[in-house]
Amino acid sequence: MRSEQTTIRSPGKGHQAGIVLSTRRSLLGQAGFLFLLILLLAACGNSSSSQSPDANQLIKDAQAAIQRVTSYHFKLVTDNPGTGAKLPIISAEGDILVPDKLKANANALFVGNIVQVQIIAIGNQQYILLFGAWQKTTGLLDPRTLSDPQKGVSSILGHIQNPSTPSDSTVGGKPCWKINGKLDPAYLAGITGGGAPAGSTDDISSCIGKTDKLPYQIIIKGPAAAGDTNKTVRTFTLSNFGEQVTIEAPIAPASTPTLTPSVTH
Repeated sequence: MRSEQTTIRSPGKGHQAGIVLSTRRSLLGQAGFLFLLILLLAACGNSSSSQSPDANQLIKDAQAAIQRVTSYHFKLVTDNPGTGAKLPIISAEGDILVPDKLKANANALFVGNIVQVQIIAIGNQQYILLFGAWQKTTGLLDPRTLSDPQKGVSSILGHIQNPSTPSDSTVGGKPCWKINGKLDPAYLAGITGGGAPAGSTDDISSCIGKTDKLPYQIIIKGPAAAGDTNKTVRTFTLSNFGEQVTIEAPIAPASTPTLTPSVTH
């Protein structure tokens, strides 16, 4: 009688290869799922951080922010200005101490020529250093107007018509939200002296800081003063908010007419 023997065969190479292949596919599937999940989470995060705010609310925030500052540095550049103003300003750069002090160096049109001048305004007193002598004047940049919520920067922002959806931009390396729209130049009269044709509408863009909500720049294209045309562009840039500034009236006795006023930062 023969005894029966049971033979146990080890799995073949083909079977082992199948197990390895199945395991690899499972691991690859899990890795792919995790990678997709990471991409989705990253996309959601970017979407929430770069989502554009509501334009009208952003403008209100900018109005409130500019009314809280005590001082700021400004730069005004005018391309293709009209010649109807008393002293058309091509460019000006200086400081404003809220609510009623201003000091700036400027280039202005005088009898058809560009001249360098200094301007100081304190309350209702305005002074200009022209041809080496200080003299009282009127009709220049008025810090009271710029600070007035009904006539100045805050009012300009508040009267932007049909504001666009804010878009990413920068001014001086600082991130800001850019808004485009239309503006009745009547709201610029306190700054430019007025004189734009009735019924005019200017293009305006403003860039508002993403973190502090302050207006970094306002660009206005179109007539806003006497003699302006559709090619006239004014760029008003603001910076250095809240820095220490001292502005004093010039002392110009007859013996020293060119004495420079005291201005410190």
